[in-house]
Amino acid sequence: MVGYTVIGAGIAGLVLAQELKRLGASVEVIEYRERVGGIHALQPELAGLAEAASAELGVKLGASAVRVGDEIYAVGRDWHEKLGSSAVAATGFRAATLPELGIYGDRPAGVYVHQAVMDMMLYGLLPGRRVVVYGDNPYAAILSAELLRRGCEVKLVIAGDADASLGGLDVIRGSIKYVKGRDRVRGVLVNGEWVAADSLVVSFFKPFNPFPELRGVGQAVIDTYDSSVVMESSRILARELAAGGGGEAIEIDSDVPIYPGSKVSRDSRRIIVLIRSGVLFINDKEYVVRNGPAVVELPDVERAVIRGGPP
Repeated sequence: MVGYTVIGAGIAGLVLAQELKRLGASVEVIEYRERVGGIHALQPELAGLAEAASAELGVKLGASAVRVGDEIYAVGRDWHEKLGSSAVAATGFRAATLPELGIYGDRPAGVYVHQAVMDMMLYGLLPGRRVVVYGDNPYAAILSAELLRRGCEVKLVIAGDADASLGGLDVIRGSIKYVKGRDRVRGVLVNGEWVAADSLVVSFFKPFNPFPELRGVGQAVIDTYDSSVVMESSRILARELAAGGGGEAIEIDSDVPIYPGSKVSRDSRRIIVLIRSGVLFINDKEYVVRNGPAVVELPDVERAVIRGGPP
């Protein structure tokens, strides 16, 4: 079986590599950070899973994938190799930019993306003392709680209808519109009122695959905060890669976006429907999706027709 390079040692990349290895493939994992676990590294259970997988796989830390002209290379401290189509992007989320979030104003020191603060904390550093975390997802809450535990004064600003029942956290429901500060952050404007702070952490995310010609997995291509969906995407893709396009497959005609694509191995039959909620009909059988994306097992047929979608 062909060898694979997995770009990224978060949960998606590590589970994919483990599954490929179990299925008989040779596989290497590269990670540009000096740690594994990705965005889940502050969650003890998933961090433990990542460390165990890393020990099994021999992850190459401090190694990046870079584009040089039309080629993609894996580059370490004293080595490099050209990657082909058998590489897989498990690059996870990126943090949204301030303009994407409609935040304007000054550009002082003290504005951080979520992942940078995670890295700082894992080395025993803190972003500041009066920290505003802006996000509407579990990762924002986990980071806020950890900053609070380490002695920071933390305010979590939640936009939209996200759950605000987060024990022990000072939660403000609203949107940040402006950052002020000449040299260092002095405050952020929330609902027309200034909130004093010396640091702003952006914890909104978007899937990030910088190599769109490669297959992607997990949060590189799926907008979900559900770690079980992330890991299932890895298992699905591993089976598809192991099949190598051979064997019997189910052709899929879908009205909604699906992962891994319009064809899936008949041995697997599992896909992920990439909608938040809605009613689907798969070969006339009804499926209700809530809090998606959701994993769906297809019937054992040659062709699956998916109709319906978000409400």
